[in-house]
Amino acid sequence: MSKEWLSILLLSDGGDYPATLNRLAVVAFVVAGAVGVLGLFALPTLESMGLSFREAFAIIGVTEFAAAVVAGLAAYHLYAVPEESG
Repeated sequence: MSKEWLSILLLSDGGDYPATLNRLAVVAFVVAGAVGVLGLFALPTLESMGLSFREAFAIIGVTEFAAAVVAGLAAYHLYAVPEESG
């Protein structure tokens, strides 16, 4: 990368503030990922508890869909730009 491009990338007008990481979104993203991973192993557990394959699959499907929606919303809100004061 040339020095010209580096100077363009580092050029700032002074009014820009870096985006801050939204901690709640990070926690939601991690929890949604954990729920998604646990859902991979839940089918045999639910079947051993007496549920049929279709019932267990429906429960896991709804849970995985909800985890995907939460992960998408968390990723959308991952960075927050501070409001301009003044």
